[in-house]
Amino acid sequence: MAFLDESLFKNLFYHHYDRIYTGFYKKTNSLEVAQDLTQITFMKLWTYRDQFSQDISHEKQLFRKAKLVLIDWLRKEANQRKLIAEIQQNLPLAFTTSTSDLKEELNLAIDKLPPARKKVFIMAYLEGYSHKEIAEELNISVKTVDAHVLKSLQQLRKLLALTSLLFFIFNK
Repeated sequence: MAFLDESLFKNLFYHHYDRIYTGFYKKTNSLEVAQDLTQITFMKLWTYRDQFSQDISHEKQLFRKAKLVLIDWLRKEANQRKLIAEIQQNLPLAFTTSTSDLKEELNLAIDKLPPARKKVFIMAYLEGYSHKEIAEELNISVKTVDAHVLKSLQQLRKLLALTSLLFFIFNK
């Protein structure tokens, strides 16, 4: 039986939205990210409403959910920074590119990956899943996950190196 009904959810939303949003803003320094994380928190609260407990305060459960959403986001950001650093380290040409430009180029390169490889890569590097978790989720072996990750990194390095080369040639 779900203890979080629509009325209680609305009450939590209207009474705590600003506090959750402000907390995320203080941690991320981004209005857009804070808004997204706040929305995700309330969506997850509603999605997992059947796990809502009457034995623990409603506010405590809401803020615990917000904390988990923040941890997930921080993990994804760390993985993305790690990937960008690895790609920058492996670029054949030494030139400077802003992080936002590199993120954009990385997203375009990821979009060019084959669908299965792209799914595995996103789960591993952007969503922070372990190779074992990906294998279980997609019903494939861990070795297949390893192969997809390796091939995606190789393909991304080539695509980004080509982009870097073209950028260097046309912006001399």
